[in-house]
Amino acid sequence: MVEASAQVIVKSETYAWVEAERRTSCHGCTLSQGCGTGSIAKYLMIKPIMVKASNPVGAEAGDRVIVGLPEKAFLQGSFLLYMVPLLAMLLGAGLGGTLAPHFGGNEGLEVLLGLGGLAGGLLGVRYMRMGSDLEPKILRTVGRQR
Repeated sequence: MVEASAQVIVKSETYAWVEAERRTSCHGCTLSQGCGTGSIAKYLMIKPIMVKASNPVGAEAGDRVIVGLPEKAFLQGSFLLYMVPLLAMLLGAGLGGTLAPHFGGNEGLEVLLGLGGLAGGLLGVRYMRMGSDLEPKILRTVGRQR
């Protein structure tokens, strides 16, 4: 289980919206002050992450909590996020390559359909739903934010 600390922002009957700080491995490195990657991470990781998590412990708004995500969900989500758009782009480009000779042999059709496949793959991933056993869950409360 991958765990992170967060704060409950809004609570409903069985779910809660939690807010967690973005963290990169750059925060733990002694060279982060002089490193280009560390400098970029400071500016790109400004917004906190808002996640809807199941709330079996009954955490209230303002509570500091530990949120867990099963490793399977993390690995499956990473795989889908990278592979679905990539495969959709390759399929679109392949279709464009197959159709290009019928439209004057222009490779612009390959590029256009490849980009369309990429966009379609990204939209598809955005709207995919994971099973309820793979969703984030509040594991325990660790205090109350004042």
